[in-house]
Amino acid sequence: MLRTLSLACAVSFVLLHSTAEAHYLWLNLDQKSGDHGTTNLYFEGGPGPGDGKYLDPFIERGTTWVRTIKNNKPVPLEMAVIKKPGKRWLASELKVDGPRCIDSFCKWGVYRYGKTDVLLHYYAKHFDAKSVADKNALARAEQLDLDIVPTFSEDGVELQVLWKGKPAAGRPFKLRGFGGLKKNLTTDEEGRVRFKPLASGFHSMRTSVDEPDNSGTFDGKDYDIARHHCSLTVNLTVAEKSK
Repeated sequence: MLRTLSLACAVSFVLLHSTAEAHYLWLNLDQKSGDHGTTNLYFEGGPGPGDGKYLDPFIERGTTWVRTIKNNKPVPLEMAVIKKPGKRWLASELKVDGPRCIDSFCKWGVYRYGKTDVLLHYYAKHFDAKSVADKNALARAEQLDLDIVPTFSEDGVELQVLWKGKPAAGRPFKLRGFGGLKKNLTTDEEGRVRFKPLASGFHSMRTSVDEPDNSGTFDGKDYDIARHHCSLTVNLTVAEKSK
């Protein structure tokens, strides 16, 4: 049976990520649940459990995959609905050990912002790898149209936002991490941003791409534009300086 995140982990998520009005797709991994860990999928303001009010489209038509160093081909995961008092999310006990990367996508549906009807798409990725080499080997998720592709090094992280395989320039990029790291960046002409973690621990980031000329009908609802949101979560280690 699937087991949930410990209370301590849940509290750390709440402290690190304040509740936001907007919802985004997030993935993480609970190493202590199941024989090989359990991946958790949330659709909330931050990467932790919430009421799951808008989770139904992910249950109906979302897809989540796992990739490993040995098999970088995405393998679909069977996700189950997890319910706790006031909380609802999706989870899957993994059958393979790390190094690995979990990816997810869902065409969520049409939502009205003011007078504009927007077709929303969500993408997410979570790395479970310790070494820089393993993280970099899993960096690209080819099945995701919108992808945050990191290059890890001992000196920091460079991230490139790709939209259908091409650099996405001038895109907003929000970054949060342990040690008080909080940056609101913009991708350069090559779709890149760079940062150096301040402390070891959980880091999250997200970006978005709009298609203003993309209108049509989805699931019986008309929409004026299409919008794509992507998140990435990863645990980063900062080497201690020798005295």
